[in-house]
Amino acid sequence: MTPLADTHVHLLAGLDDGPPSMDEAIAMCRILVSEGARHATALAHQNEGYPENTAQRLRTATTLLTRELAAKSIPLSVYPTGEVMLSPTTFEDWQAGTLLTVGNHNKWLLVEMPHGMFVDVLPIAEAFRPHGVRLIIAHAERYPELLYDPARTARWIAAGCMIQATAWALADPWEPGMEKALRHWATAGFLHVIGSDGHGIDRRRPVLAEGFERLVKWVGRGTAERIASLWGVSVLQGLPVHVPPPKPPSSSWFTRLFGG
Repeated sequence: MTPLADTHVHLLAGLDDGPPSMDEAIAMCRILVSEGARHATALAHQNEGYPENTAQRLRTATTLLTRELAAKSIPLSVYPTGEVMLSPTTFEDWQAGTLLTVGNHNKWLLVEMPHGMFVDVLPIAEAFRPHGVRLIIAHAERYPELLYDPARTARWIAAGCMIQATAWALADPWEPGMEKALRHWATAGFLHVIGSDGHGIDRRRPVLAEGFERLVKWVGRGTAERIASLWGVSVLQGLPVHVPPPKPPSSSWFTRLFGG
């Protein structure tokens, strides 16, 4: 099986609402390996709720996790990453060295919306672009303003953004119309990487395999491997990723999704 890349999993013990202990973090890593993953973010939230989660704190915690994985011969490479909640000072905070990019490579910044809000990322994407940093929209399926608006999603992709979906959402969409919209994202080239958004071993387990198999069903194994492995590994390792523009939406797709 192609080694999968989890581009969104909370593995840093005691730093946020993820695993409370190193033992649970290691157990999550074992689950990921059993799911077919060989690469994963060692991620924690970076927002006003966790003011102590500086970039250096996340890097140090990732080093400790890496040592534990090596000592236990667990074949999972982990990469220090912040899950950044967008704010009016996101760009300035990154310039100050507070925010941690994916893998600490200063290539990609994983961002989520403020709680209960949806904001246009285009101004932020444009601020980062001259510095060679692009945005990954974390768990993008959560935002109906994006999921059900292909034109907006296409504009964000054109501005350099990558779209990330949660694997369990692909496997088991939770609301009417969501499966059709996610399938369109996959088949039309709007979807670029996946993550488990794992937080623990009992709550929000780090699962990938069923979501990957759903992608295989929708787009074929080659494209599914590009989304779930190749692009994800490249992002985590700071390698170049060239995302082709998505196919333009068809009126028939809008009719099937919304009716009328």
